Amino acid sequence: MDSSIKSINEQRNSDKNTRQKVLRNMLDRNDFFTHDDILQELKNQGIVTSQSTVQRDLQTLGFKKNNHGYFSLSEEKQKKYALSTLYELLHSNNAATCRNVKTFFIKTDKGKAQELSILIEEVFDEIVLKTIIDLDSIMIFADEDEITEEFLELFNGE
Repeated sequence: MDSSIKSINEQRNSDKNTRQKVLRNMLDRNDFFTHDDILQELKNQGIVTSQSTVQRDLQTLGFKKNNHGYFSLSEEKQKKYALSTLYELLHSNNAATCRNVKTFFIKTDKGKAQELSILIEEVFDEIVLKTIIDLDSIMIFADEDEITEEFLELFNGE
């Protein structure tokens, strides 16, 4: 019995999250003036729900009618949502961050940047975060906390 209730609650929570995500995307893309308009669009997208549920979702998400008569978010709520989405994307995509990045630039003969870049990344894989190459130049983004004297020698002409 307990697992059945737990399963039902998990499904309801999942449905709610999906519905609110769809609702948020709808309201970001279009102007809706009434709950009925929102209900109809949700139905068009395969989500059947009640007006009271939509009203609760709008309140939870922070949507209110603006001066023009359609539902929108306040700037504060928009920023909070954007930050939440950003953190979720960073986490779900295994993004790595580095706070102390130092940039280096190397100018080479035409056609040599790629070869040099490959070697630099291979030799200093713990230091180099990313290289961007052109035909005759390399931009290196390095983790400043990991930079060694040996790495710095590349830029001292030694």
